[in-house]
Amino acid sequence: MPTSKWEYIFFCIFYFSNNGAPIGGNGGALRQALMSQQYPTGYVKWGGETLPMNSMLLDVTGILFAAQLVLLLTIGPYADYGNWRPWIMIIGQCVLYICQFAMCGISKPEQWQAAQALYVIGSVAANVVTAFYAATFPSLVRDLPKLLESEKEVQEGTKSPEAHGELDSYERSKLYNLCNITGSALVVGTYAIAVGISAAVGYNTPQKLINSYRILMGYFGAITLVCTLPFFLVQKHRPGQQLPEGTRWWTVGPMQVWSAMKSAAQLRQCLLYLVAYFMLNETFGTYFNVTGILQNEVIHYSPLKLNAMSLVADLAGGSGTVLVLVLQKKFRFSVKAGVFYGACMTLIPSLWGGIGYFTNTVGFHHVWEFWLAQAWNFQTAAWGSYQVTMISEVVPAPKAYMFFALFNTVGKTSGFIGPFISSAIIDRAHGQTSAAYWFLFGMGSIGAITLWFVDTDKAKSDIAKYLERE
Repeated sequence: MPTSKWEYIFFCIFYFSNNGAPIGGNGGALRQALMSQQYPTGYVKWGGETLPMNSMLLDVTGILFAAQLVLLLTIGPYADYGNWRPWIMIIGQCVLYICQFAMCGISKPEQWQAAQALYVIGSVAANVVTAFYAATFPSLVRDLPKLLESEKEVQEGTKSPEAHGELDSYERSKLYNLCNITGSALVVGTYAIAVGISAAVGYNTPQKLINSYRILMGYFGAITLVCTLPFFLVQKHRPGQQLPEGTRWWTVGPMQVWSAMKSAAQLRQCLLYLVAYFMLNETFGTYFNVTGILQNEVIHYSPLKLNAMSLVADLAGGSGTVLVLVLQKKFRFSVKAGVFYGACMTLIPSLWGGIGYFTNTVGFHHVWEFWLAQAWNFQTAAWGSYQVTMISEVVPAPKAYMFFALFNTVGKTSGFIGPFISSAIIDRAHGQTSAAYWFLFGMGSIGAITLWFVDTDKAKSDIAKYLERE
């Protein structure tokens, strides 16, 4: 089924929902503000002991990602097999809609547990949709009319497989970059309006603060609906692969991951990138969680500053992605070069935060540092743009779905290990949140060094030998 123009356009617009705006920013700030009002000492009873609130929030994040991992291992095969992928995306997105609008009903500090539950359920739903969205990406590119025509030319002998491969790689990078650019542009516009809403409603009293976030949750819920519904209406329901003989729906997920792990062991470059991907996702994902918690405290949960900072972050990220896309089109630099530059840029914020363990002069103790952190998204845009595209550079194309499932599982595993370890570090440091940054910087540095040794040319050779054996 050739990819239509509107399917391509609405796929890019859908990315607004993956940018964290629907529930991640304002929903997370609302639940943290409620907890802060309910527990003004900064300590909360959790798991039979009294913990710093920041440790508890990271524990909840770890639980969220652990639940998500189990869920994706269970329903993940539907992304590759059968015809259920579009329907699971629709169901997950509907759960997100419900959680967004339900948070509008939260009005008192003692309702923080309800806010916590809605935030966790909504975040899991959003991340499941994001995983299935990513699984849609390869088939959408593969069925582009220009790719289908190029493939036909290869079969007719009028075009080399190498030229087709270069076009395929470029179109994959182009679509992923366009998704980032479109999502960032939409988020910048909606955040600008959100700043105005916050200023108009006010937030200078505890009750006004909560009311402001309630209104913003309804606003972002409506925008999410408008940005995602059109894709569901025009999406072509492409059939997936047939279920392997002798397997069941509830076992094929773990079996798929195990099979990919065994195959990765035979593909050295794939294995190297898998290690780098794990460690860098560990660093960057947990960095955002830790910094987001600190930021809410430093700005005193101000919805105006939160949305203004989010606006700067997406404006910087979108601008960085546009620059990367233009530079790649002009100089045709490799995906490896783009992803390595982005990976190195993700380390600097963690190093900056780690310095804050020893001094209050810098290290995410002041409002200006969080403005700077948002602007730094201009530099880290390359990591967001190329980390997924890089996977397809080191895995066999006929088994791309299987390897995408492996990388997705590894990414989700790092999502819950990082917060749990960071929570324990903060607890041991007597509530000093900055201590967690040194763990993140160390892991990220190992990941970047590992990424340096990934050779995409050797990967092609490994893949050819692997497919011959298969």
